[in-house]
Amino acid sequence: MSEGANPSPRGALAGFPIHTRNLFGGLTVVILGLVLVAYAIYAQKPQVSTTVPLIMAAVVTVVGIGVIIGLIPVAGPRDFYGGIIFIDLAILALIASAELPGQRGFAFGPGTAPRLFAILLTGLSAAVALGGVFVEGERIDKYKLRGPILVVFSILAFAAMIRPLGLIISSFLTFLLSITGSTEMRVVESVIGAVAMTAFCWLLFVILLNLPFQLCPSFWQACPFSSQFWH
Repeated sequence: MSEGANPSPRGALAGFPIHTRNLFGGLTVVILGLVLVAYAIYAQKPQVSTTVPLIMAAVVTVVGIGVIIGLIPVAGPRDFYGGIIFIDLAILALIASAELPGQRGFAFGPGTAPRLFAILLTGLSAAVALGGVFVEGERIDKYKLRGPILVVFSILAFAAMIRPLGLIISSFLTFLLSITGSTEMRVVESVIGAVAMTAFCWLLFVILLNLPFQLCPSFWQACPFSSQFWH
């Protein structure tokens, strides 16, 4: 009776179906979640609370385990894993900004904007990941490492340039560097886009949020982008 039967390529664990792609994807989610849990515990101090990102990282870890054992189906891998990655980035931002003071009355503190954006990113990413569970979507295609590497490098470069060069020059150079990650980059469009995004950062963080960013290089005697320059 069983001579013509072929074993299932999916395998099983405690009665749950296992897909190879979900095994590796879920394992990646679990590893990233555990790293964030460890970071949240490490960053916990008497004056600094990382309880919220710690709980979020633990939930992400449990979701990864659910994917591995088949409790959480992944109908749209690209949406699901993409949403999870952005949730991890939001958790990382919440942990990194935990030491920054928040809002006091009507005045935004240095930690208000990062936490606000991290919360918004978490909500949007969770909706995308949830769609990847219930809605059939595209699989994750093969990709090149040039784009992600240059984007990560541009973020690290911004962190290194912000103090000696100030917000304006650092933002402009960072956007130009990140744009080079695209094979469709064009010089004129890239410069225009970098100028526009730099102006947006200046308007948002300096004018609207009134955050005390250093705008120009520390060795400049006067900064043309500050309000004191024109008085």
